[in-house]
Amino acid sequence: MRYYFHIVDKYGLTPDETGCEYADQDTAVLHAQRIAAELAKAGEFCRSGVVLLAAVSGPSGPGEGVIELTAKA
Repeated sequence: MRYYFHIVDKYGLTPDETGCEYADQDTAVLHAQRIAAELAKAGEFCRSGVVLLAAVSGPSGPGEGVIELTAKA
């Protein structure tokens, strides 16, 4: 399944146009948590950031057939 890791911070939404393939949702959630941790280290720019994890099971692109989870920085 393809997962997209969209970043939301005080400046707005930065969409992930590429995504990554993961075998299961748990692995994708761990990746989202790692991204959030790295953003927290980035300083004031990303301190209020959230990673939205969108899962797409079919051939559609990001935003279609979405399951959203969040991992806070």
